[in-house]
Amino acid sequence: MVDDAANGIAFTRPGSWTRWVPNAHDPMTDGPLIYLSTDPLLSTCATPPSAAPNPADPQGRACEWPTRELAPGGVLVTWLTTRILAPLPSTGESVDTNGTIGRLQIDRPGSCSAIAAAETLYVLVPIGQPKPWSNIAVIACLRGPDLATSEAEVRAMLKSAKVSP
Repeated sequence: MVDDAANGIAFTRPGSWTRWVPNAHDPMTDGPLIYLSTDPLLSTCATPPSAAPNPADPQGRACEWPTRELAPGGVLVTWLTTRILAPLPSTGESVDTNGTIGRLQIDRPGSCSAIAAAETLYVLVPIGQPKPWSNIAVIACLRGPDLATSEAEVRAMLKSAKVSP
């Protein structure tokens, strides 16, 4: 596991995941803060950590999907801001994240089917406790064949995550 941090979010991740810098987005819109991926991402959507981010598109948005298709066994994790504080969900599996409990939603295949993923994991990361609100979400796209291992790696990353106030 590798210790990593960006945009006020610290976490550990597998060494096989690379952290990418998403395109900029207008602060008035939601958008990605961090990409983690086993696959190279589109240069028009993300840059390596040592490079400056690409500018936002004319509508102030970042890319919708930073890859066309995950490779077999691929993982794409997106940390993003929803911009507006939302109440934490009361349904879904309890998972440890940011030193408290979040609710993990799992869809098969879910929205990640757009990039050939078999599973979509989503969690709204609790921040600003004790108030049950957040504007930081994690979406993980997983492609088989070994979904169980990829899912365990995402859960370990979530458990290690700390969001700075």
